[in-house]
Amino acid sequence: GEIVGDFKGKVVTVGTEAADYYPTDIRFDERGNAAFTPTEHGKALPRIQLCVPGEHNVYNALAALAACRLLGIPAETVREGLEAYRGTERRFEKKGEYRGAVIVDDYAHHPQEIAATLKAAKNYPHKALWCVFQPHTYTRTKALLPDFGKALEGADHVLLADIYAARETDTLGISSRDVAEAINADQPGKARYFGSFGEIEDYLDTVIAPGDLVLTMGAGDIFRVGEELLERIKTADVK
Repeated sequence: GEIVGDFKGKVVTVGTEAADYYPTDIRFDERGNAAFTPTEHGKALPRIQLCVPGEHNVYNALAALAACRLLGIPAETVREGLEAYRGTERRFEKKGEYRGAVIVDDYAHHPQEIAATLKAAKNYPHKALWCVFQPHTYTRTKALLPDFGKALEGADHVLLADIYAARETDTLGISSRDVAEAINADQPGKARYFGSFGEIEDYLDTVIAPGDLVLTMGAGDIFRVGEELLERIKTADVK
C-alpha cells in the first residue's frame, strides 16, 4: 500500500489469494521443481510445470505471467515460455556428482536469498544438506552478522570460507570465524570455519555420503569448491 499509495497508474498484485494473480495446488517433483495452477482475477489458467526449483520461483513465474498478460499475450503462450525456462548460471546450478553426492551452486549471499535457496534445497531429494558459504564483503558481513544464523537454519551443516573481499580491505575486524561462532551460539556444532578452499574440499571428501546435497553459496568464487571437487574425479579416479 505504501509503495503504490501515490501512484496514478494501473496496479496489478501478485501473491496470496487476495491478489490479482495467485497460485493454487503447488506441488513439487523429485527435483524440487514446482507445478502450480495460476489464478487470474479468480479464474484458473493452464497449469504450469517449472524447471527451476523453489517456491520463490512460483512467484517469480507469476509476476512474469502478470506482465505478459498485461501485454495481451495468450496464457498458453506464457505457459510454454515459462516451462521452457531452465534457469540462469549460478542459480541452483547443478555442477555434477561426487561420491554419489550432488553438487549445486547458487549466487545467494543476502540472508533473504540464502533462506529462499535453502528452502528450495529442502524440496530437492537429499540426505544431509551441506552448505558451503562464502560471506561477501566485510561491511556486509558485519552489518548482517545477526541474520546469518537464522538464514542458514535450513542447512544441516554449514562450512564457512573466508570472506570474499571484492574491492574492500579488512578494517572492521570481522571474519568468517565470527559468522561460524554466531551460528553455533544458537545451533551448537552446525558451523565450521576453514582457512582455505582446499581444506573445505578435503573435509567434504571425508564426510559427504551418497545422496547428500552439497550447496556452494555466495557471490564470490565459492563455486570453485564444487568445480575443484569434481576435477578430482578426473585426476584421481574417484567413484
